[in-house]
Amino acid sequence: MLTLHVYVTAGCWGCTEAERLVAELRLHFPQVAMALLDLNVVPAPPNVFATPTYVLNGRVIYLGNPRRADLQQTLLDALAQSDA
Repeated sequence: MLTLHVYVTAGCWGCTEAERLVAELRLHFPQVAMALLDLNVVPAPPNVFATPTYVLNGRVIYLGNPRRADLQQTLLDALAQSDA
């Protein structure tokens, strides 16, 4: 199963958009486990140094918010690879 972690912080202007984006993606990609992780609550992994940061299966895929279409395509590609 694919796992998308999106790291956010309170007061981050882009994190509000990240939260909306994840909420929308959850509807279109129920087969991908998605979690919003607040760095004020959980410790940052070594590869996360800014917010929002998108991490797919442990690998940083975006620093900052990607375009919706780009993130959707990234998830579609990852799903296709995981099915192969």
